[in-house]
Amino acid sequence: MGVPTVKISIPVTGMTCAACQARVQRTLEKAPGVEQAVVNLMTHTATVSFDPALSNPESLVERIESSGYGAALPVEDRNAIEDQAALDRRHEVEFRTLRAKAVVSLFLGAIAMLVSMPLMGAHVHGGDFEVADPFLRVAMRVVDPVLIQTAPWLYRIPPDFLRYALLVVTLFVMVWAGRHFYTRAWSALRHASSDMNTLIAIGTGAAFLFSVFATVAPDFFLRRGVAPDVYYEAVVIIIALILVGNALEARAKRETSNAIRGLIDLQPATARVVSGDVQTDVPLDRVQRGDTILVRPGERVPVDGVVTWGTTSIDESMLTGEPFPVAKTIGDRVVGGTINRLGAFQYDATTLGSDSVLAQI
Repeated sequence: MGVPTVKISIPVTGMTCAACQARVQRTLEKAPGVEQAVVNLMTHTATVSFDPALSNPESLVERIESSGYGAALPVEDRNAIEDQAALDRRHEVEFRTLRAKAVVSLFLGAIAMLVSMPLMGAHVHGGDFEVADPFLRVAMRVVDPVLIQTAPWLYRIPPDFLRYALLVVTLFVMVWAGRHFYTRAWSALRHASSDMNTLIAIGTGAAFLFSVFATVAPDFFLRRGVAPDVYYEAVVIIIALILVGNALEARAKRETSNAIRGLIDLQPATARVVSGDVQTDVPLDRVQRGDTILVRPGERVPVDGVVTWGTTSIDESMLTGEPFPVAKTIGDRVVGGTINRLGAFQYDATTLGSDSVLAQI
């Protein structure tokens, strides 16, 4: 009793959906000494309040890793604004990577669909086979005549060559663009769980393995009166569409980060510290609690504090949305990032770094 609760924010990697978020949160909530755990899917962080007598950051990281996700201790010498900058960089890299994979997969998927059309005809299998899928039957009646007129050479290529070519293209997409789906699905399986990656891996894996079997041993199906159709194009298109969704999600997270970056940019880079009759502009990371800071009209307040001299009006619309400046006098609190509209004033710095209002936002 009487031991203060410790709060820590732990970066988490590998989460892709709400099921991942819920599993990590449940795992942390069951850890000894944890009073509250909140997992944020967008920022990929877990904020945990725990009793230091019963738990520690290292054990919490181990708990997260035991659920199949990556975790690391936060960087001690980095404040919330620097954390946000690092998150911005990760979001930008994530978006560019997913966009490239989605574009390439869609292009290869479109080619795979066209190349697959000659393989659907009954003459390919040397028998009277009809495509079972009604949608594909309609597509063949519409697309086949057009494709025969525009690319007749495609129908002269040996079917076996087309199948093996599709096999190579599909395998490339699965390994290069969709590899993370399968590695994460395997990780979930090892921890007796499942998520969105499990669904993708099972669906595309079943289609791919069936198609490989039909490519390597088509006689096995023909002897049983079944057309050895291949579904490589379905595998590629499924992966491509999922990647498009992931890329759109990454872009949304990047835009959110840009909005937060705009809020961070409201904080000036330096503060004018007063010591006796001397005024010195110092970087914010060198401002100490208790320093006296002077703010002139039109300048932004560098850090949070309490007014000790002067009266003024401050624009706090960044916090409250209130369009009218708020009067401030001795004893009133001011917040870093707000704009001083009228008179000059001095104040003592109180909360800095990750404890400031702007950093908390």
